[in-house]
Amino acid sequence: MLLLAAAEPLGDAALLWRAAQQLGISEAVVHAAESEGLLTLDGAVVFRHPLVRSAVYSAAEPNERRLAHRALADATDPLIDPDRRAWHRAQATSMPDEEIASELERSAAQALARGGYAAAAAFLQRAATLTPVPLRRAQRTLAAAQTKFRAGALDEALGLLSSAGIGRLNELDRARVKLLRAQIAFAATHGSDAPRMLLAAARG
Repeated sequence: MLLLAAAEPLGDAALLWRAAQQLGISEAVVHAAESEGLLTLDGAVVFRHPLVRSAVYSAAEPNERRLAHRALADATDPLIDPDRRAWHRAQATSMPDEEIASELERSAAQALARGGYAAAAAFLQRAATLTPVPLRRAQRTLAAAQTKFRAGALDEALGLLSSAGIGRLNELDRARVKLLRAQIAFAATHGSDAPRMLLAAARG
């Protein structure tokens, strides 16, 4: 029960109850967790301390976390909240899955339309991880890096570029990689290395 609550970051109590029922968790177990003071369920799920949530999630085995996310995905209405369902589905699988990766990509587009760069980057990064085709995975990783940059996460953007399998990209996308590296350098060093890198990107 605590793991379910830790895996649902928005604290949606109604969703938590539905997922708990799917896993056969009784109401008595929920009330026991409340009586221990670990969390409260009063319209929203609130842990006694944020570190409790983190500790519960980190201590769980990977298969336990996947089970919790699968129950949360199944309990989420795909018409009302497709983005959250896509995220939980993605966390519930450990194997490449193009269908889920495509759902995450659509969720990223929706997040970008709302100006949610950090959320879009997270969707794209997970989508890349679950993409079975190497070229498509590299393209999604590049898109995630570009979005991380727009979110201001420069180090994370560079990390993604380093792990993107860039050699699989076409010439235009490799030029985009060079441009993004130059943009990151400009933002990080106030332009000291950027002119040289921008010139290299323009040359392709």
